[in-house]
Amino acid sequence: MLRVVTPIIAFASPAFADTDGYGHMMDWSFGYGFGMMFGPILWLIVLGLIVAGIIWFVRRLDHVAPIGRKSDALSELDLRLARGEIDADDYAARKKLLEG
Repeated sequence: MLRVVTPIIAFASPAFADTDGYGHMMDWSFGYGFGMMFGPILWLIVLGLIVAGIIWFVRRLDHVAPIGRKSDALSELDLRLARGEIDADDYAARKKLLEG
């Protein structure tokens, strides 16, 4: 008999600890848990922030040079031409090779 009664008492004790009845969460905000209806909205915001963070992180890992920006190799080639290290024909051939 003790084997049956002990688990029942152990599981029912939280219900007995609440003197106002087992519905103490109902008075959390504005009487009937009005504040709890904002929980799904909060989770949607958190989910949106996580997705935005993942998209930002993946874009940062992308090693392709952005459109409209010269690659480092082309910038170096321009500098070498400006310093006079290579002539115009060599510059045109290397630039054509770099641009593919």
